[in-house]
Amino acid sequence: MRFSKYIMAFTLWPLLLVQKCAKDSEETNDDNAVEIRYNADENVTKVMAIEDWEQFLKQSQQDIDETDTQIGLLETKLDEADTDEKNAWQGICDSSNLSLLKLKASRAKQNKAFEDGLSTYDKTMYHQNEIFEIQFNHEMAAINKKLATLFEKMRSGYYK
Repeated sequence: MRFSKYIMAFTLWPLLLVQKCAKDSEETNDDNAVEIRYNADENVTKVMAIEDWEQFLKQSQQDIDETDTQIGLLETKLDEADTDEKNAWQGICDSSNLSLLKLKASRAKQNKAFEDGLSTYDKTMYHQNEIFEIQFNHEMAAINKKLATLFEKMRSGYYK
């Protein structure tokens, strides 16, 4: 009996290690994602600014969709939770939802301002978008970190 436990441990250990390495690799790839930014002294044309903004819109929509999915998973878990867990999780769910709605609204507002200003484009529009993108990504990361921390606590049994 003891011998079989050791065999199981040695056969499962490499699988767990590979899974952990794969997870670390995915996280590293996300952290090392390189955005192509133009230098401050570079003359950013209207076409370049539009391409950069469209790239941001595409990436930010993917981020929004992923965060929406995470919030949806949390809402599903709320149905299975006991009262204490439900109260704690509901607060995180509500604040994440509200923060995401504010981000969506500010993104739409920035997009409208950018589109309206294209007829009289100047380089400052690109820099305003650049500042907005940094702020947006920072706030999105904060939401996702809060959700990831909660899911990690759920997996670890912290709330059990």
